[in-house]
Order: sequence, then structure tokens, then C-alpha cells
Amino acid sequence: MEWNQLVSNTRVPSFGTSKETLENVFSSDYRRVVKSDSFRRLQDKTQVFPLERNDFVRTRLTHSLEVAMHARDLLSAVIKGLGRKGIKISELDESFRLLETAALIHDIGNPPFGHFGEEAIRIWFIQNGSALPCWSVLTPQQQADFIHFEGNAQTIRLLTKIHDDNGASRHGMKLAASTMDAVIKYTANSIELDKTNLLTKKVGYFYSETKEYKLIKEATGSIGKRHPLVYILEAADDLAYTFSDIEDAYNYGFYSYNELVAFVKKTAEIDHLIKETETEAAEIQHFLREAQKKVYQSASAIFVENYAEIMQGNFDKELIIENCEEVKLFEALKAFAIDNIFSAKEILDQEVLGFNIMSRLLDELVPVVLKYEKEEMNQYEKRLFNNIPESAEKLFSKETRFCSEDKKDYYRLKMAVDFVCNMTDGYAKKLHDRLFS
Repeated sequence: MEWNQLVSNTRVPSFGTSKETLENVFSSDYRRVVKSDSFRRLQDKTQVFPLERNDFVRTRLTHSLEVAMHARDLLSAVIKGLGRKGIKISELDESFRLLETAALIHDIGNPPFGHFGEEAIRIWFIQNGSALPCWSVLTPQQQADFIHFEGNAQTIRLLTKIHDDNGASRHGMKLAASTMDAVIKYTANSIELDKTNLLTKKVGYFYSETKEYKLIKEATGSIGKRHPLVYILEAADDLAYTFSDIEDAYNYGFYSYNELVAFVKKTAEIDHLIKETETEAAEIQHFLREAQKKVYQSASAIFVENYAEIMQGNFDKELIIENCEEVKLFEALKAFAIDNIFSAKEILDQEVLGFNIMSRLLDELVPVVLKYEKEEMNQYEKRLFNNIPESAEKLFSKETRFCSEDKKDYYRLKMAVDFVCNMTDGYAKKLHDRLFS
């Protein structure tokens, strides 16, 4: 892989040779994302606490902003580290805005209710897919797109197709290929999964976006490989959610600082980052800040040490892997979160609620969309379908323009999944309650 191709002004779709500077291209991408309705919806999408109205608790929006902050810090450290080895890459100096924008869009395709929303979609199709009249007509890959639904792949679909800028765009956000490739963590489609391989353990793109995926990868010269900036973005994401989950849960009252300290001392055998101050809240802030700083220093060092492998596409690990006390501490905090946060009854109850909302919406919507432009809908079905935006009908027409009738049901199912994925937590609950309560 070559940096002059990895970081370029080529957009997808491309309408000829661009004369825009890298600065203008990536600044334009940033503005397009920030002004989009899809980005704004992140303010009411779950990070950890579903349907939470506490202003302090993070949402997908605040999480994405923090990922952007960490990504900048990591990139700065990587540039300095490579410089100490005599490696100067001008394109990396131009990549700060690119990486910030990638951070803002990395979760933009996720459904409401966090990762439990993704699981709700998967489980619905596992349990109900084979009973659908169209299921046997779908190809194995098309079936797998729903059974192995993945928010990362939905992000590419949203960026290249679903986003229509209130009717002003027919080609999604038209971002730079470099920006979009920086969020493509996985290179497999839904029938190429291999849980033992970093690049193929999850779905990277759906059947419906095969063309767009290939255009992105061809433009950046990273076919079959990860764009190097993905490693930095992934580390920034890990840093952001691990430490913010710990902080949010503390402010929520899920644990005491003494419980966290005791767990860290026992699990990671580290106590020198623990500093006594006037208040417990100040102590935990100091502890998390110092720990976070050391982990990101370790992650940037791993990128620099493995730079050659990363550029060859042969590095099959994450950046936060170093066998050092900082990473041991990081893993201890993740284990603490599993034991003391994600298993808390308050969160589990809200996840169940979100799961039931998603399931009921799909129960009602899927049979209706399968009748679209094929069978007459009854009055109830017409009223239910009326909730689906006109832009979804336009996208269906565009995607099925050259399809025979028996090939259209895959895209009808996409209408239902796209619709629920675009919902915020609050809107999903509101619609559910309005229609079915």
C-alpha cells in the first residue's frame, strides 16, 4: 500500500479527476458529516445506557467526538514516533481531519439500543427468516447479510446510499474513498467469515454494497487489506469506550472507587497510578486520565514498531496488545466493566426492552414491505408502511431498476432493516408505543 493512494482526493462515486487539495477534500467531508441528519441522530442512540435521560451519560454522539479526540492524539504520537525512525510521510500530516471525520462516522450505521440492537436484528432473522415466503429465493450471501447483520457494514450502506441530503443527493454523502476506507474494519462479506482472523471475523460489507466496497478499496489500493488508519481509529475507539464506560458507571453509582482500586490491584497488580486526593471523584478522574495516557502511548508505539507489516497488510493484531502493565491495566478495566457494569440489572432490563421494541417493529414491518409494489396492502398495512420515508422508496427503485421480480425481495427486506437502523432509541420507543400500545 502507498500513502499517496491511501490518502487521496478521490471520491466515491467519482465524477472525473478532482483538483481539490487534500485539505479541502477532508474539510468538506467533515462538514458533510457534521451537518447530516444521520450524525445528529447519534445524540439519541445508546452507548451503554439505553433510553437514558441523564445528561452526564454518554451517547453515540459524545462517544464519537471522544474517539475523534483520541484519534488525533494517537496520530500525532505515530507521526512523532515514525519521525524518530527517519520516516516522514506528508500524507499523514494531512490526515488529522480525515481521521476525525472517520471517528464521527464509525458508528453512524448502528441501529438503536447499541450492540443489543444489532443482535435483535440477527436473532429476528435467525428465528423468522426461513418462514418468510421469499427466503428460499435469496442467495446464501443475501440470507447471511441479515443473519450476520453488522453495524459496520450498515455504515457503508448509509454513507454511499441511504443518506440523501433531504433529496439533494442520489449518491449518499459522496465522501472521499480514504475517509470511508478508514472505517472499514473488516474485509469479508457475510459468507466469508472466519472468527480466527482479525479482518474477517465480522461482516465488512453487504451484498448490496459490493460495488461501492470495491470502488473504495480500488481507489485506496487496499484490496484485501486494512487501511493503516483503521488501526489507529480502532485503538481510539477502544480507548474511548473503555474509560468512558468506567466513568459513566461510577457517576451512575454502579460501583465505588474502592471496589475499582481493589479489582485493579488484584487483577493487574498495579497501584502506582492510584493517588489519594481530597475527593473520591477527583481520585478516579486522576486514575483514569493517567491510565488512558499510558495506554495510548503504548498503542502508538506498537503502530510504529510494526509499521512495515501494517503497510504490507500483514499485521493481524490490534494496537493495544503490548505485554506491559499499561495494557494489563486496560484489560483489567474491561473485565471490571463486564463484571460490574454490563451485567447490572438496570442495563439488562433496558436492553431487554430495546430488544423487544426492535423485534416487534420487525414483526410488523417485514410482512408489509414484502408486499410493496407486489401485492395489495390492506388498510392497516398501508398505514404502517406510511411511516417509511419516501427516500426509502426511491432507493428501492434505484437498487431494483435492473432486477427481475424474484430478485427484489432482498431489497424489500433492506427497506425494513434500513428503517429501524435509522431510528434513534427515543423514536423507536415512541413509534412502538404509538402503534402497538
